[in-house]
Amino acid sequence: MNNEPKKTKVNKKYLKIGSFSMVMTAVVLAAVILLNLFVAEIPSTYTKYDLSSLQLYSISEETEQILAGVDEDINVYILTQRGAELANTVELLGRYEALNSHVHVSTVDPLSNPNFVSNYTDKSLSDNSVIVESAKRSMAIDYSEIYPRQYSEEELYYYYYYGQMPTGTPYFNGELMFTTAIDYVTRDDLPTMYSLTGHGETALGPTYSEYITSENVAAAELSLLTVDVIPADCSSILINNPTSDLSVTDVDMLKSYLDEGGNIILVTGAGTYSEAAMPNLAELTAYMGMESVDGIVVETNRNNYMGYPHYLLPNVNTTAMDGPVTLMSSTDHRLLMNAAHGILPDGTKDVIPLLATSADAYVKVNLTSDTLDKADEDIEGMVYVGAAVAGEASGARSDSYKFVWYSSPAISDENADMYVSGGNSDLFISTVNWMSANKTNLSIIAKQMQVEALTVTGADVAIWSPVVVFVIPLAFLVWGFVIWFKRRKK
Repeated sequence: MNNEPKKTKVNKKYLKIGSFSMVMTAVVLAAVILLNLFVAEIPSTYTKYDLSSLQLYSISEETEQILAGVDEDINVYILTQRGAELANTVELLGRYEALNSHVHVSTVDPLSNPNFVSNYTDKSLSDNSVIVESAKRSMAIDYSEIYPRQYSEEELYYYYYYGQMPTGTPYFNGELMFTTAIDYVTRDDLPTMYSLTGHGETALGPTYSEYITSENVAAAELSLLTVDVIPADCSSILINNPTSDLSVTDVDMLKSYLDEGGNIILVTGAGTYSEAAMPNLAELTAYMGMESVDGIVVETNRNNYMGYPHYLLPNVNTTAMDGPVTLMSSTDHRLLMNAAHGILPDGTKDVIPLLATSADAYVKVNLTSDTLDKADEDIEGMVYVGAAVAGEASGARSDSYKFVWYSSPAISDENADMYVSGGNSDLFISTVNWMSANKTNLSIIAKQMQVEALTVTGADVAIWSPVVVFVIPLAFLVWGFVIWFKRRKK
């Protein structure tokens, strides 16, 4: 009897299939690895989509325009240990590199290279700060500027009086800061805006000042009493809501400045300005072909005011081919212009309307009246609350001058700006840029981690108040009654 074990026959068919499967698996794995390596080399602009609700990584048209004009090498240094870079910063800067090959991003560890930061700034920079440099100049951006926090008045109150630490609302200002820095380090020269002093003018708040700085426009003060001529580097002059009249000498100097190709932004208000109270300033506006309709503007069209009829939501002139409106980030922005007087052209110059009331508005002449109701003496009809004039100049400074007049102090007021989600600051900064020959408006591209305020007109209130207070609750009551009645029948 043969007890030897039987030899198992090898099925060659199965062996071939198994070998083929192994080879194909190896080929597929190799293809996947090569594909991943290939895709990794493709710029993130084409491989990653910004699905965040706040569009943190999206590149705006303003940034694309700035980057398109860069023809010199830009080095961007992230100051932290390798591997500790913040994802938002890396992702956004990666898109900058993808848009322009002159932009080079790298990480520098200040601990292993302690003298690196001091070569660029004497500021103490936090971890994950950024330095941007070109052959011309450099800019250091602290972490707190890229990731700032805004604290509410309530939080600050509890902090000051009870020592309760505020949490604040986090913001991501990456695109604003990085684009501003690239624009700054590649410019051949930088404009300067001077704020006039000596006539009770209102100083700009810190937020507006920061906006101007972020436009790479230098800010300084100017007293005409202490100079014989306006500084040569003055790209524009801001006269912000003066409470006393200019002198004859001041006006003559400003006229000469305009004739040479200078630029002026004038902000006034119904409570501080009238032609009778400030005849010298009125002479300057007349020189620019405009006159004031003294009093306070009141709207009767409910689509053109918010809350109170003198809290104007003016119509923005989007048809002008040239002017500050063309540089706004969005002409859909509403603007709040409260306590405004009227502006009208006198026919001597071509005036560009910027902001206008409806035809149903009127100017309340008597400011001491206890009511805003229309009286026989009041002036009916559309008036401007923002207008501009541009014309040819001698060329001593420029070949053209620009003059913009806003008749409400709200245009430069930070509190008013919050009610319209940055609409006022958008137009104001666009005005500064128009005068400084800046082709983009950088202040409006910050990605702020907050919900936009809702601007509600008087008409909206009239429509939605009964809907919210009566219609919706009544609908739920009826629905509930129907369901109850059906169940009761069962």
